[in-house]
Amino acid sequence: MQELYITMGIMLPLLAMLGLGWLIRRVGWLTAETTSGMNKLIFKLFLPVLLFNNIRTLDVSSAPGLGYSAFIFCSVLGIFLAAHFIVPKFVSDPRKQGVMVQGIFRTNFAILGIPLVQAMFGDAGTVAVTLALPLVTILNNILAVIALASPSGKKADPKELIKDIVTNPLIIACVLGGVCLLCGIKFPAFIDKVFKDVSGITSPLSLLVLGASLRWQGVKDNRKLLTWTVLLKQAIVPVVMLSLAVLLGFRHEELGVMLILFAAPCAVSSYPMAEAMGGDGPLAASQVVLTTIFSMGTLFVLIYVGKLLAVL
Repeated sequence: MQELYITMGIMLPLLAMLGLGWLIRRVGWLTAETTSGMNKLIFKLFLPVLLFNNIRTLDVSSAPGLGYSAFIFCSVLGIFLAAHFIVPKFVSDPRKQGVMVQGIFRTNFAILGIPLVQAMFGDAGTVAVTLALPLVTILNNILAVIALASPSGKKADPKELIKDIVTNPLIIACVLGGVCLLCGIKFPAFIDKVFKDVSGITSPLSLLVLGASLRWQGVKDNRKLLTWTVLLKQAIVPVVMLSLAVLLGFRHEELGVMLILFAAPCAVSSYPMAEAMGGDGPLAASQVVLTTIFSMGTLFVLIYVGKLLAVL
């Protein structure tokens, strides 16, 4: 019973913030344009500041080993490759193929990772999730371009891909944070307070905006494909990958990061990216909605089981 209360204490605040965001949009306090603008602000300012501040203040003595990063890299790449080769055998529409592949491997790790790991482990989990985020961000960007370009017949331009990566605000923040950490650069107290204050509002604001971003566009027209997306993303992939992680000996903070990485919903940014690259936008939008809803149940069950087995 104690494990159930612990799990509820982790998940209920998350659900409440998502629900509050959805309610704010429903009553008209947030328009679609405002929500879109806030999403950009979070991606370009708030999340980068949070990452920069976390990295520059890292206690590297408690950082996970190389095996942790290697497992995350191989897992994300493996899920992508499996989806990339299997999806075209069952989905004939090229515009839907890339969206399906992206929906299966790409998760909303940047938004949910930090608040959930902090809720589960406090500051002890910050190191693990902060070190995983740059790797996941780079992989997601590269593989999403490949997934959406291949079925449409477009060629992924390496120069554009490199440009997208080196200009990604999250990657820039990670690099600058690493430079400050390695060089021992310190800031005046008032600047430290600004970084801390901005970092403090990032997670709740991100959850509110995520809740406000959920829309039902395209759900009815893509029920069969969405059923498969939800089944794969919220059941099969998390169970298989987490079972493998446990067998390989990952525990506590490291396993918690992997739990969120594999069980989190589709990334919100997958919708505008699909639209921009000629993919099926309504399918991408409905993937975000349904996987977000079902992920709450998946995360609850997995966290509960993890606490029950004492691996989290």
